[in-house]
Amino acid sequence: MEQNLWVLKSVEDADRALRTVDHYADKLNSVYNYDSKVANFKQIKSGDHIILIDKEKILGFATIERISETTGEKVIRKCPICGSSTIDMRKNMLPKYRCNKGDTFDKPDEKVVEVNQYSAHSSNSFRKATESQLLLNDLRPYYRNGYNQNMSMQLLDSEALNIFTEASSLIRKTDNIISPYEAGADLTTNDYEKNDQDERSTVFRQIIQRRGQQKFRSALFDRYGYACMIFGCKITDILEAAHINPYRGINDNHISNGLILRADIHTLFDLNLIGIEPETLIIHCHSKIVTEYQNLNGQKLLCMAQKKPAKTALLTRWEIFTNVKG
Repeated sequence: MEQNLWVLKSVEDADRALRTVDHYADKLNSVYNYDSKVANFKQIKSGDHIILIDKEKILGFATIERISETTGEKVIRKCPICGSSTIDMRKNMLPKYRCNKGDTFDKPDEKVVEVNQYSAHSSNSFRKATESQLLLNDLRPYYRNGYNQNMSMQLLDSEALNIFTEASSLIRKTDNIISPYEAGADLTTNDYEKNDQDERSTVFRQIIQRRGQQKFRSALFDRYGYACMIFGCKITDILEAAHINPYRGINDNHISNGLILRADIHTLFDLNLIGIEPETLIIHCHSKIVTEYQNLNGQKLLCMAQKKPAKTALLTRWEIFTNVKG
């Protein structure tokens, strides 16, 4: 799959003129936040390369390692006179607000809408820009669909990397495709049956996107509660939907083939460094991690007797774990 190159704009709240929505609270060296109301939100994916900018300069470079997803609310502001959604806050003039059509007003109309919220994580690959002589105008010829000053996420031609000697080699070394789960899921309450047929057009070998399809995650929360089933962590922002039998198609999005796991535990489970004994639900740690996670070794999976994961799925995964362990 092609790794796209994006330019992502992140502006500190104090420097923002456009006041249509609230600030996204990005963390420059690790997380870029956006939602389903932002243009191109569906196109950006794990494995894509990014150039981070603010209103004046290039800030850094990274490769998206994973994209987490949750749901939330967003305040949308519009001009009360013409309905324009492009609003500037004026610093030294009254009325305080002005829209792009010239109307001025004291307070915008506000509406709260439900959105999917996304965080593109890049903490392991981020590099701060040092080539200060490069300006934002240097990127203009490479905007694939033409430059738009009001868009936060815009696609660039990959040739733009040629003007960044410090970033091109770095980014190309981190070509690690991470595939998102496909939409749709069968969440029936019938017994889970292992699916050997690969329903995706391509089987990706990397660990797939951590949060997964939202419907699957929500169903697991309803079944098991809002806590990591291995560690007991209740911070929902870092809880993820994990597949026991690896995901190969929408049939594997069955709730009895899933676990709620903390992000780091999910990664270790996907790497077969944590195993769950099918009969007893006892947790075992690989020797590589037993020192760091010794408090987990020998503990029992946190779930009620009437709501246990599918034994067939656990058995398949246990066989893989024991082979790795040996």
